[in-house]
Amino acid sequence: MAVTVKPYDSVKYPGKYTDVSKMFTMDSPFGLKASIITYGCIITELWVPDKNGELADVMLGLKGLDEYMIDGANHGAVVGRSANRIANATFTLNGKEYHVPVNDGIHNLHSGNPGFHNQFWEGSVLSTDEVNAYIKDSGIPGIPAAAAEGICLKYTSPDGATGFPGNLDATVVYAFLEDKTFLILYKGVSDQDTIFAPTNHAYFNLSGHDHGYIGNNILTVYADKVTTKDKGCCPTGEFFDVEGTDFDFRNGAPVKQAIDSSDPQITDSCGLDSNFCVDSEEGTYSKIAVLADDSSSRVMEVFTDLPGVQLYTGNHLDCDYAKGGSYKANDGICLEAQMYPNAINIPSFTSPVIKAGEVCYHACGYRFV
Repeated sequence: MAVTVKPYDSVKYPGKYTDVSKMFTMDSPFGLKASIITYGCIITELWVPDKNGELADVMLGLKGLDEYMIDGANHGAVVGRSANRIANATFTLNGKEYHVPVNDGIHNLHSGNPGFHNQFWEGSVLSTDEVNAYIKDSGIPGIPAAAAEGICLKYTSPDGATGFPGNLDATVVYAFLEDKTFLILYKGVSDQDTIFAPTNHAYFNLSGHDHGYIGNNILTVYADKVTTKDKGCCPTGEFFDVEGTDFDFRNGAPVKQAIDSSDPQITDSCGLDSNFCVDSEEGTYSKIAVLADDSSSRVMEVFTDLPGVQLYTGNHLDCDYAKGGSYKANDGICLEAQMYPNAINIPSFTSPVIKAGEVCYHACGYRFV
C-alpha cells in the first residue's frame, strides 16, 4: 500500500511554510488509513472501520495548520523531549542543575517551546522493508511486522533548547502492522546525557471525532497502582492502589467512573489526568489497555514497552476551530504511553535519561480489533 504526500500549508500565510509543511497519508490492507503532518508529527486523521466496514475518523483534530500552530491542546502531536511534568521546572543531571520553562502552575509541562510538538520535522516515505528494519533495530521484543509502507519524521533538538542539554536527534516512525496496529516508534540519540521521554498526545473518540462525550466508553487498564500527584498534577514519588477506588479499570468500567468521581486526585485536575503504572514487563511490547466504544463495534487495544500510560479525558477541551466544528470537555480520551511523569526527579522511577551516544527506542501501538 502506497503513501501519498502533498503540501499542507497555511491559510493565513499562504506559501510561508510550503517548503517544510507536508501531509503524508498512509493506507493499509485492512481499511485503516492515517494522515500525519510534519508540524509536530501530528496525526490529523485516523480512519477505522467498524464491523460493517463503515469508516469513521476517530482522531480529534483541527481545521488546518494555522489552528494547530496556535492550539495548546497538542492534538495528535508527539510531545517532548520530556512529555508530561517536571516538578518546579527544575532537574539535576550529572551534578548540574537545569531549569526548563515554567508553563503549568509551578511545573514544566511537555518541555515548552521549542519542543517536539511545535516544530516542523523532516518527513520521508519508508518502504515496508525499511519499517521492518527500524522495528528490528529497536530491539523491542513483541512488535509485529509492518503491513505496508510507513513514514519517517526527523528533528534535531539543539543543545540548550528549553534548557535541556545535548543535541538530540529524534526520529518518529508511523506504520500499520500486520495485526491491524497503528504503530508509533520513537528513536533518540544525543551527543550529551539528556532526557528522552516522548509520547503522542492523540485524543480518541471511537464513535468518530465529532461524536461528543466519551464517558460511556468501556475502559480496561492493566494497572494495580497509580502515581500519586500534587495539586498541580505532578507525581510526588508515592503510589496508591487502585483497589476500591474510581481508578480501578482492571476489569473494565465506563470512563465516566473517573470523570464523575469526587476523588481529589481527579477533581484537582477537573477529571481524569493520571499516570497508571502498567502491569507488564517493562521493555517488552505488551498490551496495557483496551478502549471499547459503547455505540459502535470499534475496539482499540494499546501496546507499549514503556512503564506508564497517562489517561486524560480531555478535561480542558474548549475548541471552536475543530475540523468538525467544536470540541468540549470529555469529547475525547488520551491514552499516552510514557515514562512516569517527573521521573527525572524521583530516583525510584525508571530513569528517562539516555547517555551520550546511546540509541534509545520506545514504541506505542494502537491495535483495532
